[in-house]
Amino acid sequence: MEEKKLDRRIRKTKQSLFHALTKLMSKKKINNITVKELTDLADVNRSTFYHYYRDIFDMVDKIRTEFIDDFSKTYDKFSKEATTYDDLLSFFIYIFEFVQINAGIFKIFLCDDMDYTFIEKLKDAIKHYEIPLDDTSSELEAHYCMPFIISGCIGVIQQWLNNDMNASPKDMASIIVKML
Repeated sequence: MEEKKLDRRIRKTKQSLFHALTKLMSKKKINNITVKELTDLADVNRSTFYHYYRDIFDMVDKIRTEFIDDFSKTYDKFSKEATTYDDLLSFFIYIFEFVQINAGIFKIFLCDDMDYTFIEKLKDAIKHYEIPLDDTSSELEAHYCMPFIISGCIGVIQQWLNNDMNASPKDMASIIVKML
């Protein structure tokens, strides 16, 4: 019982820090954010922050890694099953819902400061999967197909975020699947 309480407190503390960081990063560049203003906004002691992170950049890196891991798990789950139009549609609906739920951080990583580390890690997380191509595709075409598709999908997600997610995840998923 005590373990669960502790886990919940840790999660709440990290969540509070995360929300404060998201809010600050929407207003200023990461280089201009101090641990003091972050912890003040999150209502957390600085020593608590340093218990979990070395500095702001370490926190951002851990958040980035956590999001990539979550995305990879989602991709793993769906990519092996996605063989039909409906499967692909379900997969992309889930992806757009994931982005929508986490829009604050995705907007920061993909749009505001163009976090190329995040984009490259995202590409690396999914580039080893293969998309079924028709039998007439050459080995050279197959080699370049996945990076093209990944970059296109990231571009569509960026555009969607920049347009304040003015279409539903289902509509966006449908657009992507039609393009594939």
